Amino acid sequence: MTNQSQFNPIRRSAMYHKHVESGALMVERDGYSQPAHFVSVEADARNLSEAAGFWDIGPEAKFIFKGEQLDQLVSGVFHAAAFPDIGDIRLAEISGGSENANAVLCRLADDEILCVAPAGQASTLSESVRDGPEHCAHALDISSGLAGVGIAGPESYGLLSALTELDTSQFAFTNLRCAQSKFADIHGTLLRIDRGASLSYQLYFPREFGEYLWDALLEAAGFCGGGPVGFQAWGALIR
Repeated sequence: MTNQSQFNPIRRSAMYHKHVESGALMVERDGYSQPAHFVSVEADARNLSEAAGFWDIGPEAKFIFKGEQLDQLVSGVFHAAAFPDIGDIRLAEISGGSENANAVLCRLADDEILCVAPAGQASTLSESVRDGPEHCAHALDISSGLAGVGIAGPESYGLLSALTELDTSQFAFTNLRCAQSKFADIHGTLLRIDRGASLSYQLYFPREFGEYLWDALLEAAGFCGGGPVGFQAWGALIR
């Protein structure tokens, strides 16, 4: 008889089947089956350093904070959080989180902030919001409703330009900025968070369009160069 208390199903992102079709090496990471690499770690690394690489960040924890007393709610969840202006991004340490458990706070409107954090911090964020003081604001866990793709490399602007009319050039869309627009005719939220000298974006969009947008990126990469990468190459690049 199976011990149900020891049964921990592995989750799959919205692009899981696309990764498998592409021959990615799939491994368990943060409770998800994720691509470690595609052709090889070395080939993935070349995409990131010479052209553009894109990878699945759907497993990350994603919350919406919303309400009139938004700043009071956020200050109870994060240590010394600096409140971003509309269109700005701030990095903040999660109260009660593990060491270096930083979240990304993106101000979408006066009364709305998108919060993105490592997958392993979802429960900590949920507990912080639930145990915090009452305010005229609330938090909603939208992790399962949003897919996400990271995009980095010297040609990442060209890759994005093939999908959106939003000016994502290096000087028009500067580091630590966010914007909402259409990408391959799908509404999404784009973040720019550079890692060292690497130009880097994060794109979040409704989960049901995951495979469609992944195909759109593959098609654009056929013209701009680059391709999908696994977490091993990206992790090595930012260390």
